[in-house]
Order: sequence, then structure tokens, then C-alpha cells
Amino acid sequence: MPKEIEWNVDGHRMLLWLDKANLKVSAEICPHGATKDAPCYHAGIDGCAFAHFIDMYGLEVNTGMVEAGHSMEMAWAMDGSEWDIDLVNFTVIPISDPVFKDWYSHVSSSGN
Repeated sequence: MPKEIEWNVDGHRMLLWLDKANLKVSAEICPHGATKDAPCYHAGIDGCAFAHFIDMYGLEVNTGMVEAGHSMEMAWAMDGSEWDIDLVNFTVIPISDPVFKDWYSHVSSSGN
């Protein structure tokens, strides 16, 4: 039976801004400073996997739907290789996404 991925709601944020006709997406905040003991640390890049995937793939790793904002707090999940970043499945979702918010509230309150 495959293990369920663990969603991290720890203060990571991404930044959206317009550059003329282009939407730019970047990782704004890593609350852990990409330290080696951080849950977002990945040995394959020696840094924050959240920042890596947001800066590399932008909104392609997003699974949620909310009204766009300048700075958005994101939940994130990572599964796969601990050593090769190219073998990682990485997903983000805005914590204000209604479906995620309801699910996370239920899971958090039930202690699962």
C-alpha cells in the first residue's frame, strides 16, 4: 500500500508579480532558511526544495485554486528520492484553497 504524502503547512510563501505582459512566480520565504534539518531541505540541491521547484516550474506544481494575491502562503508535499531532485514528486497548494482548507482543518482537529 503506498504511503500517504505529508502536507507541510509551515509558512512557505510564493510571490506573484506582473512584468509587463508576463506573470512572474518566485519563492518568497523559506521559514527554515534552508538548513539541513529543515523539512524542505533536499540533499540533491543542498537547499530548500520549495524554493527550487517554485523558481524552476512556477505554477506548474500548484494543485489549488484561489484568487491570486501578491504573496501567498502555500502548503507543500514532497515524495521521492532524498538524493536526486529530478526524481522528486513535488506539489504545492495555497492554504486558502477551500477544499484544502476544509480537509486540513478536519485532519488537524482529529489529530491524524
